[in-house]
Amino acid sequence: MDDFQVDKYEASIANIENTQKVCQMLLKQKHYAKMGEDGIFAIVTRAKSLNIDPIDALNGALYYVNGKVGMSTEQMATLVRQAGHSVVKDEKSTPTCCILRGKRKDNGDTWTVSFSIDDAKRAGIYNDKGTWGKYPSTMAYNRAMALLCRQLFPDVIKGAGYTMDELQEIKEGKVREVVQEPEILLSEAQVEEIKALVGDDWEFEKELLTRLKNAFGCDGWDQVPAKQYKGVIHVIQKHNEERLKQELNAEATDVAE
Repeated sequence: MDDFQVDKYEASIANIENTQKVCQMLLKQKHYAKMGEDGIFAIVTRAKSLNIDPIDALNGALYYVNGKVGMSTEQMATLVRQAGHSVVKDEKSTPTCCILRGKRKDNGDTWTVSFSIDDAKRAGIYNDKGTWGKYPSTMAYNRAMALLCRQLFPDVIKGAGYTMDELQEIKEGKVREVVQEPEILLSEAQVEEIKALVGDDWEFEKELLTRLKNAFGCDGWDQVPAKQYKGVIHVIQKHNEERLKQELNAEATDVAE
């Protein structure tokens, strides 16, 4: 082991020892004592790896259930946006179904997830007298956010992408992981081709984008699903043919007059 590795090892040991001292101090506080030494240590060490303030972590940003550390969805969203990535709630979301679209800053990868009351019922976790029944919109959002972070931003949450409810369900043996394939969007080349076909017909482009937004929640060409590419091209070509016919007819009328 070289000097650098020795220094790194000793620093790690010192860090653990300091964390243990902090945990002993926190255990003297009634508010934190109920978490137990294991819980406090797990949360504080995970907070350090995530660059979260330890006190914020202990006060609700992180959870400790049955030996596992989870995270609040508010903290997940904070870390994702601090890293420069984005999460947008789709306009098609309803009070009982949350649809989230995520996009990475570094490579442009996108992912769309959804979670609804129907998903909760199929998983056997819905209770109309519990939090699902009282706050369906919030619960659906929490599940969708956790799913999105685990699938698109695992490097941000570093294994702590489960809510307290999910950790409790894992403990009780109720586990349901919704795996969704990433949504492939139009490539830059496809977008350029579409824009070239549209040309300077700004009104038509605006109308077409509005129709796509209403149908798929797209805010621009870069958010249009790739599977709609051929359909969009067909619509534009048909529009251009009709416009050309109108222009030729107008010219013929002018000549006749």
